[in-house]
Amino acid sequence: MSILLFTIHPPLIIFLCISLCLLHVISSEFRRDRKFSGGKPPTYPIIGCLVSFYKNSHRLLDWYTQLLSESATQTIVVRRVGARRTVVTANPDNVKYMLKTNFCNYPKGKAFTEILGDFLGSGIFNVDGELWHTQRKLASHEFSTKSLQDYVVNALEEEVDGKLLPTMAAAMDCDNDNGKVVDLQEILRGLAFDVVCRVSLGIDPRRLDHSLSISSLARAFNVASEMSARRASEPVVVMWKIKRMLGVGSERNLRNAIEEIQTFVTKIIRDKRKAIFEDGETQGEDLFLRAAVDRSYGRRFQGSCPEETKTQCS
Repeated sequence: MSILLFTIHPPLIIFLCISLCLLHVISSEFRRDRKFSGGKPPTYPIIGCLVSFYKNSHRLLDWYTQLLSESATQTIVVRRVGARRTVVTANPDNVKYMLKTNFCNYPKGKAFTEILGDFLGSGIFNVDGELWHTQRKLASHEFSTKSLQDYVVNALEEEVDGKLLPTMAAAMDCDNDNGKVVDLQEILRGLAFDVVCRVSLGIDPRRLDHSLSISSLARAFNVASEMSARRASEPVVVMWKIKRMLGVGSERNLRNAIEEIQTFVTKIIRDKRKAIFEDGETQGEDLFLRAAVDRSYGRRFQGSCPEETKTQCS
């Protein structure tokens, strides 16, 4: 009977044999990669590590840290269907080579800039090439002035002495049963946010002051940061692009948060411009005020930004 079947349907027999071989290979890979091995995430044919990536999408940094600690080279490769291959490294030699020795050869790339583009736009943290060099040169020039350096140091000291230390002291006060558990990461995030707002915009959102309700700017910034990070944690990259196109879910929240930030900052800019150009107020050392008073700064910036970003270092 089998001889007759082979004689009559040889293509069918060949197809079945190939299918059985593929099934054996897939099942072998499945069993072999089921557990972590040398820092490698469980990886399967075709889908890659999509399953484990999805399971750990809410804790990607912790997951990467675990994988890196188990890797002999402190470097891992993450492959999953629907996304580009990702190389994650904590090897000091690799980091030095990418950030210093051969920095020009490692731009952020389109995949990175797409994720943060709606939030950060074409700022220094989200561009490459000539545009990055131009903004870095301008920022270095401003931060090299002693007056701005003193302003930054004073702002940091005031935030630490006036807000951070009292907050930590209150948390440690256990004498009157006032001791409590605090999120240190959230406190330091609030400190950084207050300092950055004071240095860049000349305002104090007082996010670190827990006796006040969180400002609309801080709230919108939190949402925009979280939603942008969620793009990177999508198991399949195309999903966040579809949601952005339809204006639903996390992408709608991101759009609303960005609009709120832009409205808030635009009002600050208009008020400062009015104070400067109508009332003649020029006191203050924040970055916006310095840029507005020094009109040549604005001309340099506008005249030196190319329309297209180059990926090669000049």
